[in-house]
Amino acid sequence: MKNYLILWLLVLLAACQPSGRIFEVLNEAEGLLRMHQADSAYTLLKGIPNLQQYSEKEQARWCLLMTLAIDKTNRTHTSDSLICFAIRYYEKKNDFSNLASAFYLQGCVEKELGDYEKAAHSFLSALTFSQGSKHYKLQILAASHLGNIFAYSNLTDKALTAYKLAFDFAEQAKDSINLSFVSAYLGRIYGTQRDWEQAIANYQQAISIAEQISYMPTLKLGLKELAIIYSRIQKYQEALACLQRLLSFEKELSSKEKFAIYLNIGDLYRLSENFDSAIPYLEKALQTKNLYTKRSAYQCFYYVYTGQRNYQKAVEYNNLFWECNDSIQKVENRKAVIAVEAKYKHEKLLTEKQQLELKQSKLIFWGSSLLLVAIIIILLVYMDKKRITIRLFEQLHAIRSQIAENKRTIASYQEQIDSLSLRQSDYDDLQQEKASLEQEVSNLLEQNEKLNSQKSQILVRLNQKDEEIKQYEEIIKQRENTPDIFTRIKQAHTIEEKEWPELIARTDALHQQFFERLRKAFPQLTETDLQLCCLMRLGYDKKEQKSLLKITDDSLEKRKQRLKRRLDPNKKWEKGELEQFIHHF
Repeated sequence: MKNYLILWLLVLLAACQPSGRIFEVLNEAEGLLRMHQADSAYTLLKGIPNLQQYSEKEQARWCLLMTLAIDKTNRTHTSDSLICFAIRYYEKKNDFSNLASAFYLQGCVEKELGDYEKAAHSFLSALTFSQGSKHYKLQILAASHLGNIFAYSNLTDKALTAYKLAFDFAEQAKDSINLSFVSAYLGRIYGTQRDWEQAIANYQQAISIAEQISYMPTLKLGLKELAIIYSRIQKYQEALACLQRLLSFEKELSSKEKFAIYLNIGDLYRLSENFDSAIPYLEKALQTKNLYTKRSAYQCFYYVYTGQRNYQKAVEYNNLFWECNDSIQKVENRKAVIAVEAKYKHEKLLTEKQQLELKQSKLIFWGSSLLLVAIIIILLVYMDKKRITIRLFEQLHAIRSQIAENKRTIASYQEQIDSLSLRQSDYDDLQQEKASLEQEVSNLLEQNEKLNSQKSQILVRLNQKDEEIKQYEEIIKQRENTPDIFTRIKQAHTIEEKEWPELIARTDALHQQFFERLRKAFPQLTETDLQLCCLMRLGYDKKEQKSLLKITDDSLEKRKQRLKRRLDPNKKWEKGELEQFIHHF
């Protein structure tokens, strides 16, 4: 009774704790988030016990702050349940200010979960509920995220509208950092639309604003992407100027960024046929440990020395290019094999764990059943003995011998029952263990067959790659005394079938292994589809495509239609959308 009284007093004391404490904690967490101390805010919010005891208003505010803390600490959102709770409460209360913030955070969560359509709807709702307010930061971010989603979906007109809206909000807020970012985003969209003049103007604006406020992230972004625009329109000197300027911020650049800039500068000098200036930068690029950068640098050296008619050096760097390419291929193949082995081991462990759990559950079940049966039998025997003892107490002396005989009989029967039960249990266990082992053997044989099949496929792919390498080496030997592929195309206005491998290799070098990525993403594409993708990625217009492919207008349109169906049979392609897709892939 005393213990129950103490427990009741503790419950009363807990109920009497002031509810104002939760407000202080939530206010403190909100202050930490504003001071960019998101980790501390997350820890504070996570430590609040028994959240269900507080009011719905406090729970909604906790959900809003916790979602923001997860987002700012770069933790992974597993669902949108927290922010949905906050939205339902603020909708019920018509709290438009908090509702705008909640919809913005819901858009961030849905975007991270990969549901871009719902994310776009949430960002639009955030803009709607914040309309007329001066919550510019939220409006800028919501419009920018919306522009990113539209750009990712190749809806460039809608993306342009969203970015312009974000730019207007940033101007009203006099937010220079976001003005520079949004200007760069606008330049990117205009570049996608091949409106080079507007693209250059917006990138220059982003760079100018970033310089005024000494904000390095946007300054680096603007210079890198402006150099790409200049390179695409063959203004190599302007592109070089951007990269040289970027290189002047050496302390702000990572090693990976420096080597990439060296490679790009060297390649621009090569394209400008200023071979002597290209060599020092390409040599610096070769100091990287990144195999992909090294491979591109070796290839640039090959073209530099080919341009200088130093064919011995060209062959030497061409051999280094293929050695590096082989190393990359081996690394990728090794990663594939390791992934298969890891998957096999993981599945094996899961199977063993499931079988062990099944055995344990069966043992527990049968053990519990036998124990229960034994207890029931003992109780029944005890009760029977007690009834007999009470009923025959007066005749105890007369039938003592009979009772002793009955006890011996009962003990004998009990031993027989126990013996039979143990035999049956052992037999059942052996049968179950046999079936389990047979199933395990069957699973292992099936897994071995799958692994042997995967091994055969990998060997076939390796043999195919060896054949391709031999073909490329033959093509290179044939082309040692011929000019660059782009020069030959420009002079002849056509391309021979045997020149396609060289053009594809150049495209991979210039555009981050475009063909390797395209083949992996869409294995259903034919060689003619890949050739058309190559010309589009290199920026050849419709007239040049017809000339190089030696086909008519109708044939070119039919090829493009077939390509669209193979890329996405359910998609309705708008005019120019195919070229945008290939360009941004």
